[in-house]
Amino acid sequence: MPKSKKTEAPKQEPGTQETATAEVAQPTEGLQLTDLRVMMQILDVVTARGAIRADEMSAVGTLYGKLKAFVDQTTQAAPSTDQGPVDSEGGQPD
Repeated sequence: MPKSKKTEAPKQEPGTQETATAEVAQPTEGLQLTDLRVMMQILDVVTARGAIRADEMSAVGTLYGKLKAFVDQTTQAAPSTDQGPVDSEGGQPD
């Protein structure tokens, strides 16, 4: 009877484990602001290419307007972290 050959995984030195699985981006749940911006870009490209019929344009324009208003409002609502100049001790300069 022929012996079956076993293939062994290449040995790695301690501390050099591959991090390929850790580098894979985990999908996030729900819509993100960037997703809404991508939708706006898609609508812009599709309408520029003429893929929207005339009777659909008002619905697409309304949706685009709502997306833009929401993205603009959300972007403006984010608090600004810039509080002006700070001296070396972490306070405002005199």
